[in-house]
Amino acid sequence: MSKQIFLTNTLGQKKELFAPIRDGKVYMYVCGITPYDYSHIGHGRSYVNFDILVRLLRFLDYDVTYIRNVTDIDDKLLKKETESGRNFKEIAKFYTDDFRTQMQAVGCLQPTHEPNATDHIDDIIETIQSLIDKGHAYQLGSDVYFDVSSFEPYGKLSGKNLDDLREGARVAVNEQKHNPEDFALWKGNSQDLFWKTPWGHGRPGWHIECSAMIHKFCKDGLDIHAGGADLIFPHHENEIAQSEAAYGIPLAKTWLHNALLNIDNAKMSKSAGKIISLREMFAKHDPMSVRFYFLQHSYRTPINFAYEKIESSDKALRRLFAAIGDNQGNFVAGSEIVKEALSAICDDLNTPKALGILFENIGKIRESDELASGVAWLLENILGIKAPKEKVEKLSPEILELIKERDEARKNKDWKKADEIRDKLAECGYAAQDKKL
Repeated sequence: MSKQIFLTNTLGQKKELFAPIRDGKVYMYVCGITPYDYSHIGHGRSYVNFDILVRLLRFLDYDVTYIRNVTDIDDKLLKKETESGRNFKEIAKFYTDDFRTQMQAVGCLQPTHEPNATDHIDDIIETIQSLIDKGHAYQLGSDVYFDVSSFEPYGKLSGKNLDDLREGARVAVNEQKHNPEDFALWKGNSQDLFWKTPWGHGRPGWHIECSAMIHKFCKDGLDIHAGGADLIFPHHENEIAQSEAAYGIPLAKTWLHNALLNIDNAKMSKSAGKIISLREMFAKHDPMSVRFYFLQHSYRTPINFAYEKIESSDKALRRLFAAIGDNQGNFVAGSEIVKEALSAICDDLNTPKALGILFENIGKIRESDELASGVAWLLENILGIKAPKEKVEKLSPEILELIKERDEARKNKDWKKADEIRDKLAECGYAAQDKKL
């Protein structure tokens, strides 16, 4: 199979043939969580999407280093510390552990590296000092700010213009800043809290940790940097500015962003009560059905979430596994259907098209053990989907009646009718398991 993968690069807003910087080697960084609360379904969507890309690249024989950070020092964490009386590090560990549990449940591979910001304070301080020395940052008291006017390409990812940003800017909190858009690299304090630096005690700003940790693990530029669309500005724009100003090389060749997952056509918001945690979701629905639901949408298309859509996805997934039956996953290089589905995924991670191909051929899958094995392999190894657990629920009267009719047909050796009813059951998400008569 060809190694060609096409991805829509946010930097330039066009679909491009992916070509790594280093032959056969891919460095990929995805912005991780701030662990101040339970991870939600928006996190799930984002990390499932990029998990597919890691799986695909590895299948195509790329040596992938997958990095995903944890922002374990942040305003929200410190607010939680004040509210709960628990140390922010304890809070961060609790919610990070929960996040990893949910990621495992939904079938996401563990990153190669998952660094905490607080473990890289020395790297952060070194990066900030480099920016000061090169004239891209300045100190105000014990705070340090990045001077956006010193970085001429600022706005190249988001398309935002500095003049437009200044026109719409509110009065700066710190009126001594050189520009209203300048952002904090280091947040100082006069109580000798957190870490001591040449500028006084303090803690990192939000954006700088990613630049420092990316440079720690990949000094000559990322192949792929990814995250949610809400991170394009200001987070990723600021990452580019500080990284490229500090190190003098492009931060990343390809930028990928998944569209948001909304509830009732509105962005998820804790203050508005529009948050659904992954642990809450998985208490009600099989994680594999939730993953399947995410993959029925292009990563670049917004999702308007509804519980009934998960129910529909669950039924469809069970129908697909009913067609596969007991066949074990095995890559079948000669299967045109599997190759066609793989090609769709190679075209900008088009998982909806790939799944459509499988469902269009569900009859053939049901009839061919070889094809069923190939589809089982594709689901598990590329799409990261295993068979959902058996439902523990009361069967409807209609399903019970179909089962009864099929048993009677088998007793009468009316195999045609028995097969027809078996197919009806499969369409409803139930696999008929026969016992010897």
